[in-house]
Amino acid sequence: MTEVLERYHRNTLLFGAEGQRKLGRTNVAVIGAGGLGSPLIQHLALLGVKRITSVDPEEIDESNRNRSIGTRYTDPVPGSSKVDIVSRMVREINPGVEAIGLKCGLISENAFAAVRGSDWVLGCFDEDGPRAILNELCQAYKKQYIDLASDVPMPGIYGGRVCVSINGNGCLDCLDLLDRNAVRRYIESSERLIHEDKIYGISKTVLEEKGPSVSPVNGVVAALAATEFMVAVTGLRAPTRLLEYRGWESKVVTIVDEPRSECILCKGIRGKPEEADVERYLKLQHLRQD
Repeated sequence: MTEVLERYHRNTLLFGAEGQRKLGRTNVAVIGAGGLGSPLIQHLALLGVKRITSVDPEEIDESNRNRSIGTRYTDPVPGSSKVDIVSRMVREINPGVEAIGLKCGLISENAFAAVRGSDWVLGCFDEDGPRAILNELCQAYKKQYIDLASDVPMPGIYGGRVCVSINGNGCLDCLDLLDRNAVRRYIESSERLIHEDKIYGISKTVLEEKGPSVSPVNGVVAALAATEFMVAVTGLRAPTRLLEYRGWESKVVTIVDEPRSECILCKGIRGKPEEADVERYLKLQHLRQD
């Protein structure tokens, strides 16, 4: 007990012993264990949450080594799953935190169960398709949700954002943070996409091209998200709904846009899983990532 108290002494100086106890009772699911998810998980382990369930279907490749926190030089490529790496990191940082790694994607029975069984969900996606589905899932099951995004939309412009969607007070949909065409294309079957691409002359290679991603930028976004999670759980202050990190300007901006008052997700289906029927996505075999 003395060792535990000493470990979190500097935490309790900020938000008190009761705040630390609240963290120690909190189960968190992190969906995506890559460049954003891995530094976020590191912060959660250091904060001392009860359990971290990481969800990611991928193994690391050589291009991940520039930003994957917890990856060792000796970890084999291929052969090292991202969730195994972050779970190992959690155990080595803080064995008092339970670490569960699920090698699957969001559209799977195990990932949906992990979301349902967690108190907080933090999404770390590159794409708006799964981001939109996780947003819907969290609203349906009344989960506190934080979405992280890093972005380099054009040369010299880089940064990201953190959206805190809790208590039905705004979500990714009613804050207009989703590219609806990208969401639609994610959900569509491959046959329909091929047909559409032929009509409009869209190159699949261009659509799948990935941009820059570096550790310091991801780290800032992850730290912002971890801070908003920390203040919300401990009661240190109310979390900020939407933060935008403008790395090229060296600043963080609070976005004060108001969400739509009649949002079908965070107002309509929140806490109504039967009505929402989010499990319908599990029936789309082209999306399954078991």
